[in-house]
Order: sequence, then C-alpha cells, then structure tokens
Amino acid sequence: MTYFLEVAKEGNFTRAASNLYISQPALSKNIKNLEKEVNAQLIERNSKSFRLTYEGEIFYNNAKKSIEVIQDELNKLQDTFTSCNRVINLGLPPVISSVYFTSVIAEFKKENPAIDIRIIEEGANKIKSSVEEERIDLGAVILPIDDNDLITELISSGKVMLVVSKNHRLGCEDEVNLEDLRNEKFITFNEKFMMYNKTIEACKIAGFEPDIILKTSQWDYIMEMVSLNQGVSLMPEPIVRRFKREDFKLISIQNPNISWNVGFILKKDKHISKYLKSFIEFTIEKYK
Repeated sequence: MTYFLEVAKEGNFTRAASNLYISQPALSKNIKNLEKEVNAQLIERNSKSFRLTYEGEIFYNNAKKSIEVIQDELNKLQDTFTSCNRVINLGLPPVISSVYFTSVIAEFKKENPAIDIRIIEEGANKIKSSVEEERIDLGAVILPIDDNDLITELISSGKVMLVVSKNHRLGCEDEVNLEDLRNEKFITFNEKFMMYNKTIEACKIAGFEPDIILKTSQWDYIMEMVSLNQGVSLMPEPIVRRFKREDFKLISIQNPNISWNVGFILKKDKHISKYLKSFIEFTIEKYK
C-alpha cells in the first residue's frame, strides 16, 4: 500500500521508485502483485499520461486512510511505552531563547518534572532545516516561514524598531521612515539569523541597500555598539526593552512597518507526542 500511495502521489513510477530507494522494475512488480491480490487493475498503463483507474481511485483513498490509522496507533503505543518520547528536542535562536523561553521552560518543568527539554541553540535558518530533517522535534523562529513541509503555531506578535544612540541625529525623533536611513551605517545580526534577512528585505522595499559595517551573533554587542553611536540597528522591541540603559533611543519605523512574530515550526505529518503537544499549548497560553 505504501508503494502504491507513493506512485499515486508522484504520478510517475520513476520518481516514486527513487523516493522509495528501490528499482523501477521492483516497484512495478510490487504494484502488479498488489493488483493481483485485490483482483483489480489500479493504474491505467495504456495511456500516455499516468492515470488511476476507477478502482484505483477508490483503493487510493481507502489505503491512505488505513496507513494513517496504522501509523497513528503505532505512535500512540510509542507514547505509552517508550520513555524517549518524554524528551523534547527544542531548537531556539539565542535571541528568542533569552527573551521568550527562560521563564516558560522553568514553569513547564516545575509542572512536568518527568519531561526532559533539551535545548539546541542555533540560528533560525539552521533550526528550520533541522526541523525539516527531523533532527529536532520543534523549533521557535520568526514567522512567516515559506515552506510547505512545515506547519506553524504563532506564539507572540510584536514589531521591529530602529535603535540609535541618544547622541545620534535621530535621537530626538519618535518615528522615522525607513528611507530616511539610506545613508546610515547598519549593525546587524549575521546571516544565520532571520533578523538579518528582515533588515535586508525592509531596506530594499524602502529603495536602498543597507550599508552594513558589522554583523554579529551577539545582541548585547549590537546594543553596545549602537549606544556608542557606531551605527544604527533594526531590532525586535521585546529584546531592546530588556536593557535598562538610558544611552539609546527606540524609534518607530514607518514605510514599511516591520513585524516581529515568533512562532513554533513543526514538520508536517510528523506525529506530535502528548508531551510535545502539552509544551506547545503551555507556551501559547503563556503569551495570550
């Protein structure tokens, strides 16, 4: 049934065989044996284009439901009997980790001491690929994510602000258009972070390429350099609010407004254990 579903999904024996890591003759033989077993032709082989027969359409729909039910029951058994399902491998960018998850994880662990949360700190782009490849169970990144293989759950919404030194020429402003920063020197997160991409994209929308003089993975270093009037930075408001200093200024950005939406990403069709589900629900409830 799994082989047949793959052929039906791809509409092509060659691609299906490649996906299944078997030869095309072996796949064709398996499908013929299946047709013999169910006593019906499932795939029309005389047509130039791939097509399921009427019986094939019926079998496809029922086989898909059957495989889903079987997999779901196996996953439930794993949740019941396998202790490793009490481990949650959570990918967090350092910025999101410190701002959003320190207290959440502590509170969740207090209520669920048997669940082990293992933190993998990486840039958001690396976390995205790790979730896709199922090396980690869950990631927290900046949304939106354009990927049909992932599903997302919004945790918290905010906005991106311009950060300048109090001694900067814009230090007395409360609002600026992004195009007014055309001649400014930018200090940003490096390419591993989605905030870097947001900065580049926003400036392009405003009609210019940002003059980036420094890239780093350390948000406190960015804030220190900005405070010394070495450049300006686009930073998420929740991060900047953590600083209790008086030597920089937060300024709202217009044209365009830049959102800062933090959310979970999960691999589509991957089983979500009850432990993982409870952590997701706990976190979202925390930020309602």
